[in-house]
Amino acid sequence: MTKNYEKYLRKKKCVIFLFHGVYRKEKFNVINYTNKHISEQKFIKILKKLSIKGKCISIDEAYNRIKFKKKFDDYSFVITFDDGFYNNFSVALPILKNFNFPAVFYLTYNFINYGLSSWTDQIEYIVEKSGGGKFKTTLGKFEFSKTKKSKIYFLKKIRKILKGSRKVDPYKFIDKIADELKFKKNYRKLNFSIFKKMNWGNVIRMSKNKLSTIGGHSKNHDILSRLSNKKIKNDISFTIRAINKKLKKKIKHFSYPEGTKGTYGQREIKILKKEGIKICPSANFGFNDNRSNLFHLKRINVN
Repeated sequence: MTKNYEKYLRKKKCVIFLFHGVYRKEKFNVINYTNKHISEQKFIKILKKLSIKGKCISIDEAYNRIKFKKKFDDYSFVITFDDGFYNNFSVALPILKNFNFPAVFYLTYNFINYGLSSWTDQIEYIVEKSGGGKFKTTLGKFEFSKTKKSKIYFLKKIRKILKGSRKVDPYKFIDKIADELKFKKNYRKLNFSIFKKMNWGNVIRMSKNKLSTIGGHSKNHDILSRLSNKKIKNDISFTIRAINKKLKKKIKHFSYPEGTKGTYGQREIKILKKEGIKICPSANFGFNDNRSNLFHLKRINVN
């Protein structure tokens, strides 16, 4: 059943919808249990309903409305995608073209440049392909069986712990789990199915489409507020300048990894502004109007 996202549209406000991926056909057990990627059919249904009630605008128009304090048209909305999955280019973009809907795509540099996968995707793949296991880690004892229920319970527990920890490197922790499970498959570069990321050729082609806007989404998808002053400057500045060089034009858009309360702050915003970023949505739930702060914009997650 497709959720009625058009119910979030408001008079004189702008809703920014957060997508990650759109797939055509997938058959998994626990991979994508969070519905981070939605089906092509659901995506089309959502866009159809939004098109009937609302008005899709570009992120640049949203910026101008807020910058110059001009009220939004009734039921305005913006479409955004985070991370840089290949299905944004191969599945979502053609559908967006059919609707004549603009969208902004925020890229994690090392995902695009090296085809790397996030730790959340890595652990889903490992657990999907594993029969079960029992092991000790620095964060305690863990186990899961071959049942779907047990695997999803384990995945939820790991996500909660790692997203809440400031001391543990999630990628090293995933390596430890893979080692404990004696997992031999390549889980760092998942260059297939919903895991596959765009390459620079895809990004450049996308950037040349008048409906597409490209933005940054950090270097490695680390939570920015947890990085040292030296690392945060390198992460943001490197990402923006590297994308500028690849596209041969300056980007002015960015979105915070995770993007919830406590994952970014004034330190990050100061660096973003210095690098020429003009607007940056969070992942906090809510609505925007012409008085909203351009670096604290709300979004509504679609999953």
